[in-house]
Amino acid sequence: MAAHWRRWSITFAIVLATASLALADDTPPATQPATSGTPAASGGDFTNMSLEDLLNVQVVGPAGLTATDVRHLPLDVTELDARDIEHSGAVDLNHLFQDYVPNAEIINHHAPEMNLGFNGIISDREDKYLYQVNGVTLNNRMLFGANDERDLPLMGDINMVDVVTGPASATYGSGALAGVIDVNTYNGLTFQGSDVTVRQGLVDQYTSAEARYGRKLSDTSGLFVYYGYADMSGTDDSYFIGKSYPATNGLPANIAGQPYSGPKDNDGTTAFGAPWQKAFVSYVDGPWELWGRFTQDGSETQPRRDIYTNSKPANDPVDTWTEGRSTENQQVTATARFRKDLSQTWNLDLLQSYDVWVATDQRWGDSPGKPVRVSDENQLFSHAIATWTPCDSQSIAFGTEYSHLWYDDPPDSDSLDSTPVVTQRTWQVDTISFLAEDQWKIDKQWTLFLSARTDKNTFTHWLLSPRGTLVYTPTRDDTIKFIEGKADRRQDDETLWGQWERTGTFASPETLGTTELEYEHKLTKQLKFGANGFLENYNAVGWDPNALEATTLGRFEIAGGELALNYKSDSTRWTFSEGVSTLVHASVPYGSPPASQGISAAPYGYGNELAEWAPSITKLAVEHDLTRQWTASASMVYYSGFPGAKDYSHYAATLTSAPSAVPLSDPGNNTAYGPNLYVNMGLEYHPSKNWTFRVDAYNLESLVDPKLSKVNYILRESEYNEQPAAVAFMIRYTF
Repeated sequence: MAAHWRRWSITFAIVLATASLALADDTPPATQPATSGTPAASGGDFTNMSLEDLLNVQVVGPAGLTATDVRHLPLDVTELDARDIEHSGAVDLNHLFQDYVPNAEIINHHAPEMNLGFNGIISDREDKYLYQVNGVTLNNRMLFGANDERDLPLMGDINMVDVVTGPASATYGSGALAGVIDVNTYNGLTFQGSDVTVRQGLVDQYTSAEARYGRKLSDTSGLFVYYGYADMSGTDDSYFIGKSYPATNGLPANIAGQPYSGPKDNDGTTAFGAPWQKAFVSYVDGPWELWGRFTQDGSETQPRRDIYTNSKPANDPVDTWTEGRSTENQQVTATARFRKDLSQTWNLDLLQSYDVWVATDQRWGDSPGKPVRVSDENQLFSHAIATWTPCDSQSIAFGTEYSHLWYDDPPDSDSLDSTPVVTQRTWQVDTISFLAEDQWKIDKQWTLFLSARTDKNTFTHWLLSPRGTLVYTPTRDDTIKFIEGKADRRQDDETLWGQWERTGTFASPETLGTTELEYEHKLTKQLKFGANGFLENYNAVGWDPNALEATTLGRFEIAGGELALNYKSDSTRWTFSEGVSTLVHASVPYGSPPASQGISAAPYGYGNELAEWAPSITKLAVEHDLTRQWTASASMVYYSGFPGAKDYSHYAATLTSAPSAVPLSDPGNNTAYGPNLYVNMGLEYHPSKNWTFRVDAYNLESLVDPKLSKVNYILRESEYNEQPAAVAFMIRYTF
């Protein structure tokens, strides 16, 4: 069967390439709408257009399949361009999203990286959203999800990032449960010249260097090459364990409310001493786009409180016992894409990609044996979508996708290690998908989007993800959207394989149904106001702290909304947002053991909030050109606290034997559950066209109150790091 699928995939790739060559004639194509969420992606040059005109450019982005302007996008999208990325001063994508995306939350993790969530949906595995580069999904399907390159302080290849919040599986597939991140890179048509950038971080120690070169070979062809290197030492910050423990295992006693005083690695230091790297090359020639990408990252995490509760073997050194988890990711992607207008009414998009992900993993020092394991995931992916626009009022997109994945020895094999143990650790899976979208411009004021997708994996039933969006524009300045959708997500392929091998049955999918109402009002040409409200019906799949594996957790109804103000002029940009998310109802499967999920303690009679989410998240980001040579920036992010985690700690205290992956704290020690505040400032100087200098100061709030600068850990929210104030310097020379 596997050989049959391999032959089918290779045949499909040949058919795509043959069709592309047959269609690539010399007939001048009709005007092609911009793709991949940015006009630059198809070679269009819109640099001289006004902001008003840019808002009317027809684009295809991660929100849907058919081209429309920004005002009519069928989902909530935050667009961040190269200016936002550079002038924000954000160290990496994680902190860029934390600063700019409304109701997005970043939380730390003991295994292995930081976690990102949207609108109350977050997980200890990054499998609730899709991470894409130029429209190609790069999620690790075996286990880790979208846990790649978001922590790299190397963003010089990025031209724009679109972040969709809300279920987008209707168009982008299983895994787009809570949203989509679509990174659009530079190419030879959007970046010409060459430069070198060097950054040095102090306190939070890192050194990075980036070089890029772009050349426009003709009006429709160009070459872009990028390489980045980073040496990450991290920061020796204060780490807090919320519960007191007596001296044991050669460690000093831990006192709740005081920093852990035993040995540990710096927070953010690289795994196995390996540097972080990113390389990217792109070649565009008319309808053809070829690109390749390599990334390498991975960190050492902080020790868990298990170093006190487990018994250290007599021959283990204390320094080894307190080591965190080490995980290194390496990913290589090669993609060929062909996009062409066949006529005034037909457009074709063909894509073939190959992706390899290698993970090197070593468990915590308190884990028996802590062997180093190397696993790999390979994917061959094909995509073919046609768009038909028979008239001004109708645009229909439809197509198919195929994925062949083969795995070797997952690094985190809890699902396979459960009794009975699954000894076969090498397997293959196939997924076939069909998707369609109809955009109907009913009249000048009403537009309807109907989207649907179905996916069939080797070890799942058919999954169906529909969505409908009705857009009403009663005036030039007002837009109202009603969105109703449902997203299905298959469980991690390691979990699917384990259940199939044991029982011959399919694991239940994870689903999120959302009803959303949005309103936008353009106050002036530069200032826009937005508000929305949502209700989510979440059938959750995730980590069971009791069973120590991923499983069905229960049903959770989450309500919330956002208020946002956005201002953009030639010299000034600022964004303000207020996001709220609250638990309406929660239930767990009948007969579930205590602490069988970490989302909320409400099903157990403690509180009525989400344990891993701040009920209110406030954000303000400002960029301003002081003169032609000087630009200043500042950002502020405020999490109102984690009352749901505090409730969970009260519940956990009643258990005779509480699981290790829940919040535990001494009575009265509630600092971990208080508010978090992050304040950053930056200043950039351009003395000439060749030189750029920048300085950024991070975590300035810690100078006033270090407790405000904390970052909690998912599941174990009683544990946190206090981030110290830090500085980073940047120098760029343009040739």
